[in-house]
Amino acid sequence: MKKLHMLFIATVVTLALPAALFANGEKEPAAASGERGTVNIGVITSLSGGGGVIGIGQRYGAELAVEQINKAGGVKIGDRQYNFAAVIRDDESAPDVALRRMREMVRDYKVKAFVGGTLGNISVALANEAKNAELFYIASNGVPEDFFRSGIRSPTSASIVAAAEWAGRGAAAYMIDKLKVKRIACFMPDYAIGQSTWKGFEEIAKNRPGIEYQVFWHPVGSPDLTAQLIRAREYNPDILFMGSWGGDAITALKQAYEMKLRSQMKIMHFWLMNAFATGIPAEAIEGVYGQMFWYHDMSGFVDKAVVAASKAFSDAYILKYGDPPDAYAMTTYYAVIEAARAMALSGSTSDAAKMMAALVANPEFKGAKGRGMWRKDGAVVYDYATWIVEGKGPAQRTSTTFDRKFDYARIVDVYDGGEYVPPLSKLGY
Repeated sequence: MKKLHMLFIATVVTLALPAALFANGEKEPAAASGERGTVNIGVITSLSGGGGVIGIGQRYGAELAVEQINKAGGVKIGDRQYNFAAVIRDDESAPDVALRRMREMVRDYKVKAFVGGTLGNISVALANEAKNAELFYIASNGVPEDFFRSGIRSPTSASIVAAAEWAGRGAAAYMIDKLKVKRIACFMPDYAIGQSTWKGFEEIAKNRPGIEYQVFWHPVGSPDLTAQLIRAREYNPDILFMGSWGGDAITALKQAYEMKLRSQMKIMHFWLMNAFATGIPAEAIEGVYGQMFWYHDMSGFVDKAVVAASKAFSDAYILKYGDPPDAYAMTTYYAVIEAARAMALSGSTSDAAKMMAALVANPEFKGAKGRGMWRKDGAVVYDYATWIVEGKGPAQRTSTTFDRKFDYARIVDVYDGGEYVPPLSKLGY
């Protein structure tokens, strides 16, 4: 069994890891290099608190990337080969804790490169610290648009995901242009992620003729959102657009089902994740549209390279951890790989400016989400911005590969329109 497992991992590594990491395919350091070195990479995610349901998968994605990099020979930097070692810490879903953890890793483990972030406010805090301390940082979660804005952005920080505003922009364009809805109730949490999603939505909706919309703010962390959902229902919309996150997403989707809102209007969630979809009854997500950054089951998608890369990553993750990965596990996995590529290309394990410049000068990478291209603002433009899925009910869940609760959606479309990522000029470049 162990031999088969190793063969499987070797196959996954071939599919997933860029050749730039392994000097011309070398599996061992050159004779003159001496003993193989070790590079510590910091991984900061929310393993407890409000972001804990997502952050644990991010930790697993980072661990899998480190394991595969090392099994494939490590990272060639200059004339020496290095192994990666992940230093993993819980930010407890609090920015001040995240900053303490980052500073501790710099002091105690000499870490100069970091990945992670589960909640947007924490990623902003880590990016500011990276700017002050000249550290390299790739956020592996959604961030506010100002994270990328000229004059605000940390020059040695980037995000491999997107801005919450962009999720709002993409969803608005898809609902209006593809679903042909005219009247939209936006159900948003009254804090940063909801405000950013609403801002992006309105940027698109206000410029579409004949579109009516209204925002309905709901409190964060409330066990009962019925009153706010009733107000949204009374607006008599064609579609209910949900921007709820974390536990609020589970509450909102479950209570919308209990109120039978799906029989009265379409429902679309702005950024669907495994934790939300598996935290509610199967009936509660049936027929609900979701925008997803990535889904672990890409079978049926037209781009066979994306299907193959997604399957390779998902299979390796399931083999190691049991359940399928969500989008943030995937993005943290590739954030680690891109940090390793930045080191290999720049020839440095510690010069954050050189590492970031190396990614911008060599922007293309490929993986489970297809092709991505780094921009000078620290954002990635993907060929496939987001996928649109439709929720499956209990009778439609037929997977024999993993627990059927994870077989909760089918891909119905992809959004790759120009409304998603704003041009560099809009961000001050």
